Amino acid sequence: VIIKRIAVADMTEEELAESIKWEAEQYIPFSIDDVNVDFQKLGQGAQEGQADVLLVAVKKDKINDYVNLVKEAGLEPVVLDVDAFALANMYELNYEQEAGITALFNIGASVMNINILKDGTSIFTRDITVGGNRYTEALQREFGLTYEDAEKVKRGESVDGAEADQIAGVMSSVTEDIVAETQRSLDFFRSTTGSEQVSRVLVSGGCARIGNFTSVLGERIEIPVEITNPFKNIKIDPKRFNAASLEEAGPQSAVAVGLAIRRPGDR
Repeated sequence: VIIKRIAVADMTEEELAESIKWEAEQYIPFSIDDVNVDFQKLGQGAQEGQADVLLVAVKKDKINDYVNLVKEAGLEPVVLDVDAFALANMYELNYEQEAGITALFNIGASVMNINILKDGTSIFTRDITVGGNRYTEALQREFGLTYEDAEKVKRGESVDGAEADQIAGVMSSVTEDIVAETQRSLDFFRSTTGSEQVSRVLVSGGCARIGNFTSVLGERIEIPVEITNPFKNIKIDPKRFNAASLEEAGPQSAVAVGLAIRRPGDR
């Protein structure tokens, strides 16, 4: 997935839809025929007569893999979105659009999605191959655990062959590694965009509920950190859903909620 903020000659949405494929060629390192391209016009550019556009390109074979999987489940896909943008949709629905810069970190099993917003508009996105699997793998190596037992330990459960103080040391080491990756991403954002300091961080994904991850992150980056609640502004029927279970599963549902509120044709 390639996401870039580019400047193009100002034109209508219809004209841009016609020309975006050719504009995209200079930013994509492989054949334009091998990708699907989409865009969102963000507004006026820095120079007169220009517009800022968010360009997204995804290899067709990657899209086909997802589409075929959904069809095999007996469903018909109608919207395909990028994790970072689904996070932004979820944020817009559930949180006040505060002045300043907000960073959304979704830390899943193997990938961290980053979307940094200024006044509700995405100004920086990045995916990093780091996630909660690092905890699982470290616990397996250190204690010789099966994958299933390592996952239990990661969630705070007890298993034979792993003492609490030893577990804490392993978990803390991995937490420091992942926190360091988030710090480097924030540093990279500041160095490449010249933007002011991020004022708030929202964390979602499985890592948001692991041990003291969010508190350590907040201490290291010296920015207020919150665990994301994607159901904050969604009415829940208590007869159908358990509030405590939804709260627990909330961070892992952030991308799904953001995707679910999309409608065909939305940009």
